[in-house]
Amino acid sequence: MNLASIFSVLSNITGLSDTLKEELSEKAGEEKYKAHQIIHAAGQMENRLYFIESGFARNYYYDHHGNEHTVRFWKAGDIVFSHEGYYNVPSYFYTEILEESRLITLNYIILHDLDNRFSEIATVIKAILIKYQHEEYEKQKLIALPAEERFLLFRENNPNIFKKAPSRIIASYLHITRETLTRYIGRN
Repeated sequence: MNLASIFSVLSNITGLSDTLKEELSEKAGEEKYKAHQIIHAAGQMENRLYFIESGFARNYYYDHHGNEHTVRFWKAGDIVFSHEGYYNVPSYFYTEILEESRLITLNYIILHDLDNRFSEIATVIKAILIKYQHEEYEKQKLIALPAEERFLLFRENNPNIFKKAPSRIIASYLHITRETLTRYIGRN
């Protein structure tokens, strides 16, 4: 298994010692998934993080009315990290692979061990959490906009999502109906 792509992403966050790279090479796994596979269901304990070497995924949940709400998308080069999983708490999110994907995985128990021995790991985790917090802030700003502005801005900033995700999923992310999204796509 070649970890060059994940080492490149992690090195953009902080320098990695050769010893840490060796440990990651020994302990990381590789998993392949087909489109529409659920790799984590709500209520389960997430037991590993994922680095998306190739592919596309999303996080979503169901509200008390049974409506689906997409909360995040991940593309190649992204790290899927769950603070619930890291702290051994059940998550209420589902994680779905949206296109055939190859993932590099690392068990959270191993990550805890590495975190205790390598300061770089704490830096990486903090950077991931800050990135997620920034993405959440940007999403809240987006959702505060009128619906059509929301659509236009999201499409401008994320054209590939419109090529990869079905309209019902994009609509759930934008907090609009599928019909409204279709109307906006038709007009623009």
